[in-house]
Amino acid sequence: MSGAATFCAGAGVGAAAAGAIAWTLAGRRTEKFARLFSFALHELNTPVTAMNMTVLNLLSEIFGPLPAALKPWIEMNREQVGRLNGLVGEVRDFVHMELHKDLRVATQTVAPLEIVENALSSIRRAMEQAGLDLKVAVQADLPSLRTDAMRAARCLSSMLFHARKFHVGGAISLTARAKTSSGVDFTVTYDGQPMTPAEAAACLDLYYPALRRRDQVLAATGLGLGLLRAVARVIDGDLNFRVEGDGRSALTLSLPAGEEG
Repeated sequence: MSGAATFCAGAGVGAAAAGAIAWTLAGRRTEKFARLFSFALHELNTPVTAMNMTVLNLLSEIFGPLPAALKPWIEMNREQVGRLNGLVGEVRDFVHMELHKDLRVATQTVAPLEIVENALSSIRRAMEQAGLDLKVAVQADLPSLRTDAMRAARCLSSMLFHARKFHVGGAISLTARAKTSSGVDFTVTYDGQPMTPAEAAACLDLYYPALRRRDQVLAATGLGLGLLRAVARVIDGDLNFRVEGDGRSALTLSLPAGEEG
C-alpha cells in the first residue's frame, strides 16, 4: 500500500472513531437532559397538585361558604391550574417521546362523552366568563373507544385552548361523531386566520413552536398541534388540521373504537 493510501485509510479510521465518540457523548448528554427534565417535571407536579386540591376544597366550601364575589376568581384559578397540569403532561410526553424514547400509554375502554366532559372541565367556565359562544354536540349511541382516556381528554382540551386563542370571532364548536370507519371523530371548528394548505400542514410539525419567526406573534398554544398529533398517534388515533380559504378552521382528533365482544 502506498504512503498516500495508508494515510487515507488511517484518516478514515480516525474519522470513524471520532464520529463514534461524538455520537456516544451526544447520547450521554441527551440522557442527562432527559433525566434532568423528568426530575424537574416531577418537582413541578407537587405544587400543581397542592394548588389544585386547595382550589377544589375552596369550591366545595369545605372551609366554609365562599363569597359570591370570589367564586368566579376561584373558578378561573381552578381552570388555570388544570391547564398548567395539562402543560406539564405535554412536556412530560415530549421528554419521553423525544429524549427517553419510552413513552408508555394506559389503554382502556372509555365512553366518548367522558372524554368530552373531561376536556371541557378545564375550559368551559373560562369560555363563559370571556363571553365566548361554545357549542357542544355529541352524537347519541357512539361506540366505546379503546385508547388512553387521560391523554385523549388532554389533547381535546388543548384543541379547545388553541381555538380560543386563534379564533377571530363567532362561535367555537365541538362535535363528536361516529366515523365512516370504526371509531369517533372529535372536531373543534372556529373562524380563524386564512392559511394555505402548506401553512396549515406546517402547524402540525412537532417543532413548529420553536421555528424562527420574523414577528413576535406566538405561533401555538402549549407545545403546539404537532405534539398533540404525535400523542394522538401513540394512543392509536390521529389529529388533523384543515383551514378553508376564508379562515374556517377544523381540528379533528380521531380515536379508534374498542373491540366488540
